[in-house]
Amino acid sequence: MIQKTMTTFKSVGIAFATLAMVFTASFGVAATQSTSVSAAACDTGIIFPHWYDGGICEDNSIKSPNEVGGIPKFVTIIAMNIVTMLLYVVGYVSLIFIIVGGFKYMISGDNANGTSAAKKTILNAVIGLVISIFSIAIVKFVAGAI
Repeated sequence: MIQKTMTTFKSVGIAFATLAMVFTASFGVAATQSTSVSAAACDTGIIFPHWYDGGICEDNSIKSPNEVGGIPKFVTIIAMNIVTMLLYVVGYVSLIFIIVGGFKYMISGDNANGTSAAKKTILNAVIGLVISIFSIAIVKFVAGAI
């Protein structure tokens, strides 16, 4: 009898918990907001830069090469933006290698060879990250001077 009562209480508890999750989850749903393409056209990238950064985009439209200062300047700005994108990729890859090195370090345990390999991975990744950050700063400085 007690076993049957406990099973009934568990079933009722699970039912209430399920209903509570369904109803509380429905309150967390937000309505989507539409944004036109032109309204967000000149926004800068949060995680990754755009190819049109650096004065090419203004008033939510891409300028023509003549408005920027000629085709050579237009192409130079785009080339600098592409180099900046590649340096961002290098920085993200360096962060991934730092994480991989950390996992290697945790897994290596007492193995001296594994620990030294993990430390070397982390050191090389940090060096790559620092070089990437300074390179991005240099490219942005040079692109701003153009």
